[in-house]
Amino acid sequence: MRRLSPGLVALVLAATAVAAPAMAADLPVAPAYYPPAAFAPALYDWTGFYFGVHVGGALLSDSINPAPGTAPPTVMNGTIKLGPVDVVGGGQIGVNYEFAPWVLGIEGTLTSSAISGTGTVGATAAAAPTISGESFTSAPTWLVTATGRLGYAANALLFYAKGGAAWMRVDYTQDQFVGLLNAGTQIITDNRSGFTAGLGVEYGMTENLSAKFEYDFFDFGTKTYNFTATPVTVQSQIHVVTVGLNYRFNWAGGGPVVAAKY
Repeated sequence: MRRLSPGLVALVLAATAVAAPAMAADLPVAPAYYPPAAFAPALYDWTGFYFGVHVGGALLSDSINPAPGTAPPTVMNGTIKLGPVDVVGGGQIGVNYEFAPWVLGIEGTLTSSAISGTGTVGATAAAAPTISGESFTSAPTWLVTATGRLGYAANALLFYAKGGAAWMRVDYTQDQFVGLLNAGTQIITDNRSGFTAGLGVEYGMTENLSAKFEYDFFDFGTKTYNFTATPVTVQSQIHVVTVGLNYRFNWAGGGPVVAAKY
């Protein structure tokens, strides 16, 4: 067999080296892959002013007792406990500022209430021995709050706690009965003050629109009311569960930001 000369081998290798790039240039090139934006981790910005609406249900927890240290014309023969449940609804306005992942804010709410509860106990009266019973009705008409909020943002989810001052407009009605007949009615309307505390979670559906679920506890303490027939003390608490929507105006530079790392 005839051997190839070293010069011929070198020539063949050189030709192959020159032709390889040209052949590679003619081969189809796979398109570059860029991950869809939906897979990029979105950073939702909770900073901004907002307003919204809410609706839900509330449980009133009232305890009515004869006022201590009084000698009323009519004596209630026990304590009246009220626990009515009804619909509430209203609006809120506030502002958030995010120090990722923490969110600080303040919020004010106005909530209209349809709650009304009535309880009855036996009663006796020295001057009117025919009196056989006494009833008491509690009907909060609205609630107002001014609270601070502290939240933890997990992207578009915000978990938060809130607390602050609360006010309630309420109508109290006391009725006396002779058998089944009403023997006298007195109504006292009052604006009570107390505190509120709550927990909630909010979800950012779009840059400006979010939905929330919230529980709030209201405590208005105990207050004395000098009804003519029977002065009483009223201890009042309210439990409220609501769902709501907020529309937020983001500050400059706010809003969802896509931080893609490829």
